[in-house]
Amino acid sequence: MYKLLIADDERKIREGLALLFPWSQFDIEVVGQCSNGQEVIEFLEDNEVDIVLLDIVMPKMTGIEVSKYIYENQLGIKVVLLSAFREFEYAQESLRYQVKDYVVKPTKYEELVRVFTRLKRELDEQTRAALDMNVPEESGIVERIKRYIEEHYATACLDSIADELNLNVFYISRAFKRKTGMNIFPYLTQVRMSKACEYLQLPDIKIYEVCSLVGYTEPRSFSRAFKKQFGITPTEFRASFGLG
Repeated sequence: MYKLLIADDERKIREGLALLFPWSQFDIEVVGQCSNGQEVIEFLEDNEVDIVLLDIVMPKMTGIEVSKYIYENQLGIKVVLLSAFREFEYAQESLRYQVKDYVVKPTKYEELVRVFTRLKRELDEQTRAALDMNVPEESGIVERIKRYIEEHYATACLDSIADELNLNVFYISRAFKRKTGMNIFPYLTQVRMSKACEYLQLPDIKIYEVCSLVGYTEPRSFSRAFKKQFGITPTEFRASFGLG
């Protein structure tokens, strides 16, 4: 079944969406609920998700900011936005991040059926394309993915890996998960954090430069990922070596 994450800062809305809509009829299971954008990012770092249903206006990070994160990190996740209003500027901005659809609250049953019927069709087509491919043995694919990430950790993303292997994004994501027990993105993050540790021990390189060298565009995202991995910030890590 396809995995859906629901995010809305109103508990009643997200629980209602999770429990009252017949997701199983669309081969979809709700694998998580989040109350803010930051929780969504953290959930995506550790879990396999095919679709996210995001409220636009949420604390910490908006649905648009989460959509941007998904787009820039090439996570291959379908995004549907929720909003109480048809904010034109939000709708326009979401187009830049390849958001699949835009649903107005309060949500109507027929509208959800329309949106998720189409998404299921897209996901089914991706699945069939992956199954029809003449591909090598999965363990060999996983080793090639790891090698590519090791060599291109600063720029690697799902699309670039798929292009390198000449395989479907949908297929490589699931092959990697089956063989390693983890998603590609968390593995890429581990490699980036390991490289960051090496750079942070070099006194002539600034922390913001390390951020860029390991593939992050925003220092805040880099620091958050680093602290999650090691329990300390990049500044604290560097200080442990007597470096400012």
